[in-house]
Amino acid sequence: MLWRYAAGQATGSAHDKTGIPCQDRFAVASILENDTLIAVVADGAGTAALAHLGAEIAVSTVSSVAQLGVRADRKDLQAVLREAAALARKRLIEAAEDRSAPPRDLACTLLAVVLAPLGGAALQIGDGVIVVADQKPEWRWVFWPQKGEYANTTYFLSDERALADAVACDLGDDVQDVALMSDGVEPLALHFASRTAHGPFFRSVFAPLHASAAIGEAADLSTALSAMLVTPAVRTRTDDDTTLVLATRRAIVSTGS
Repeated sequence: MLWRYAAGQATGSAHDKTGIPCQDRFAVASILENDTLIAVVADGAGTAALAHLGAEIAVSTVSSVAQLGVRADRKDLQAVLREAAALARKRLIEAAEDRSAPPRDLACTLLAVVLAPLGGAALQIGDGVIVVADQKPEWRWVFWPQKGEYANTTYFLSDERALADAVACDLGDDVQDVALMSDGVEPLALHFASRTAHGPFFRSVFAPLHASAAIGEAADLSTALSAMLVTPAVRTRTDDDTTLVLATRRAIVSTGS
């Protein structure tokens, strides 16, 4: 099966009150000839003046480098993601210098996956979470959200130690579902006491995608995800920006079965 995906995003209610636009950014690419999925999410730090710019640089750079690596038939996908993160940080620093701003003004987290037919890789800097499932399906997180030394802090691509603090791993060819989300979605997606992915949440949000016959993006489901992220059920759990990317290569599930 080819990858099909949906992605939604919403500005947090806290940002609505202060007039700050959404600082999350994401990119998804489904390369049909390689049957490969590339997904990237960056969450701009709420206290950073140019966080949206940092997130945009991170997402566009990592997505572009990953696509070049896949089209060059590189198999070392974890190395590709680390190289992409390094270039994204370089461009972020250059953008800060161009604006006579400290790199911290462009602070953002970074989540990225590349999934090819024979396996893939994931990389993370900061919080947010990547969740995957195999044939069963049982959803599990790839990296637990990275938290900083103090409460409500995390790591950012702009940090001096960003590349050293980045975590990356290979993913097997058994991955059928993948979700990437900014930390605004964590209260819905994770059970913190048991440090597990919240199965009912993922069964609910993935069900329409499992039943979709779309090739590439299921645009109607992307619209529905964005609408879901502004419902009271979500807004009562978080006031932060929210981004949720879902992708599957699972066989289509008939809604009549």
